[in-house]
Amino acid sequence: MVVVVVGAGPVGLMLASELSRSGVRPLVLEALPSPSLSLKANGVVGRSVPLLYERGLFPRRGPAPRFMYGGFPLDLRRLRDNPVYVQPVPQRELESLLASRAGVPVHRGHTVVALRPSSDRVLVSVEGPSGPYTVDASYVVGCDGAHSMMRKAAGLGFPGVSDDRVVSRSAHVVLPLTFFRRRLRGPGGPYRPYLFHRTPQGVFSFARFGRGPHLVTTLEWDATVDETVPVTVDEVRQSLGRVLGRSVRFAAPAGPGPHVLRRSTARQNRLASSYASGRVLLAGDAAHVVAGFGGPLLNLGLLDAVDLASRLARDDVSGYDAARRPWAERVLASSAEQAALLSPGAETDARRAEFARYLALPEGLKRVADTIAGG
Repeated sequence: MVVVVVGAGPVGLMLASELSRSGVRPLVLEALPSPSLSLKANGVVGRSVPLLYERGLFPRRGPAPRFMYGGFPLDLRRLRDNPVYVQPVPQRELESLLASRAGVPVHRGHTVVALRPSSDRVLVSVEGPSGPYTVDASYVVGCDGAHSMMRKAAGLGFPGVSDDRVVSRSAHVVLPLTFFRRRLRGPGGPYRPYLFHRTPQGVFSFARFGRGPHLVTTLEWDATVDETVPVTVDEVRQSLGRVLGRSVRFAAPAGPGPHVLRRSTARQNRLASSYASGRVLLAGDAAHVVAGFGGPLLNLGLLDAVDLASRLARDDVSGYDAARRPWAERVLASSAEQAALLSPGAETDARRAEFARYLALPEGLKRVADTIAGG
């Protein structure tokens, strides 16, 4: 059986690794000629983490004692059975570990340009560095991201909504020590790192991963942005000043990076019309894109890969969509709930007061922890 995995991000590589463990040797095709240097996830959160431990990728750790949800700090030590696991790891490092564990080469610079599916196979047309060629595959799995060519080639829709009410800005910066001693001073503060903090003007967070610079993120509602002008560190500085209600001096980090500096004016929430069309299947961002809080998508995609690999090894993928779709729907609902808890206004103040009472109940905290853990 030949399984073509399109995309060598963490989900595609997790799928390749799981297939290899099951005795199926996958063919991994990646359009990029070399691994991306873009800074993406800083870690994995959820039920996929213990699976990474079981496979020997990281030393085993216990569940996280604390986390956040909708701007609320969570004391998970209150739970008898805490399902929230966190593994700090840059996405590039995770991809390298998974590629090594898969034990198969990643064919870089190989772009899938067409699919010709039939009842018992899929003919895959590829443009490679040495010219075009065709692969006769038993299955093709699109792990090629939100703009998935595999999803489009299979004729699968990607319905959802784009929320343009929120402007998000993120930048790596150097915060002065007078403002950062595990707390950030300001009106309503001091503020702890690794949390989303809601103010009357918006939301912000700040964190430091390893010995690198601090990552500052702001969210502002109904803000006007000239998208033709590239984002700058000064723009992020001004945004933080508006949200915090106080000017904070910080500098761009020294050195070559890569460093985060980005602005987003649309939050996408989309779910593929199906995870499967015959022998063409989807996993990860190709199947679902959610403007999530707390990093749920990588966990969701890795668990897609684990579930799908076991089905491919049995040569029966009939229940894949039904098994995985509800989990994506839960992440979509969680994202909407957290966005509602973070939005500005008196109505949200009342909603947050009610939610705080809910979190004080054991069943409330357990429901939120299970939502964060995913599945």
